[in-house]
Amino acid sequence: MLFLLVGCVGLTTVPSKDAGTDGSSSTVGALEINASALEFGDVELDTTVSRELTLSNTGGSSISVELDVQGDGFSVSTESVSVGTESIITVDFTPRTEGPYDGTLDVLLDAGDTLALPLSGNGVTEGGDTDTDTDEPSGPGPNITVSPSRYSFGRVDLETPTTTTFTVTNNGDEDLLVSDVVTSAGVWTTGGTLRPPQVISPGSNKLLEVSFTPTAATTYTGSVSIVSDDPDQPTLAVSVDGEGVDLCDICSPLIDVDTGADPYAITDFFYTSFTGTDTRTVTIRNLGDEDLVVSNVSVNNDFLASSGTFTIGSWTGAVTLPPYGSDSFTISFRATGACVEVGQASIDMNVVHILSNDPSAGDWVIELSGLAL
Repeated sequence: MLFLLVGCVGLTTVPSKDAGTDGSSSTVGALEINASALEFGDVELDTTVSRELTLSNTGGSSISVELDVQGDGFSVSTESVSVGTESIITVDFTPRTEGPYDGTLDVLLDAGDTLALPLSGNGVTEGGDTDTDTDEPSGPGPNITVSPSRYSFGRVDLETPTTTTFTVTNNGDEDLLVSDVVTSAGVWTTGGTLRPPQVISPGSNKLLEVSFTPTAATTYTGSVSIVSDDPDQPTLAVSVDGEGVDLCDICSPLIDVDTGADPYAITDFFYTSFTGTDTRTVTIRNLGDEDLVVSNVSVNNDFLASSGTFTIGSWTGAVTLPPYGSDSFTISFRATGACVEVGQASIDMNVVHILSNDPSAGDWVIELSGLAL
């Protein structure tokens, strides 16, 4: 059955259930999908074409499914669905500009299993196509073509560059002068064998490398514009997009304390005379991949039979350490008589407390011992 809806954005078609699939299926956990990819083919600009996907539950209990579409022009009918036995979702493709489109339908199960289903389509004008990758000359003079005409980098870890390559070809019968390559934002950078100003002879090509380095957890869309003396396309823009995500490994701060003697405790004595002071430096490091906030450093002395005092120095207050950052403070021992001071964490005497947002060691304790002769 074919439904037609007419509106200001064009013609909307909903084909049969299996149209546009590749005839195969995909499986993630106990969920089976009746396609391994969705191909929308040539679609006129501002026209929506829909494809239905059947989600089948092969397990014994209901499955909660989260759905997310990556890539311009594609959308999904719902962001979440509960699959008891079978559910049907709809994926739409609405091209706004000419050229090929690529994307993914990300399927996330409540058990943590994930699947990326490829999506593809091509935006065309009425009665025509947009194949900019042909090797056929378009007429006399220089003629620039770029393949592919757009690219989606997908999900990329923050501050981590990923690179793709475009082929820039002169399909004309005269030399093509590429005078500049301009990106729409600083997250896109270029390199490769195309180094303007540069001449590309007829039938030859150069490689343009484009790198994406996201700086924030957001979606980026932009373009890379190639400026040349092609009389028909003096500026040819290649569409690019990508999403910055924080793909952390530890996903938390991780405190490490170095006392200079042992990474976990001061096991050697502080030595001093009755009138002297012995001082040690303690270094705090963040070995995690999120900020470590050290809120306080304090010392509790022996309150039963004290014959010496431990003090904290060089600590100015709360500090935030970025991943792999460090800070330090000092511990000093001054005796008031011939004594041996011993750390006793069980009764909170002669100990230093380092308080932080480390989820597993929020109160790091150092036991202190001192000897005065």
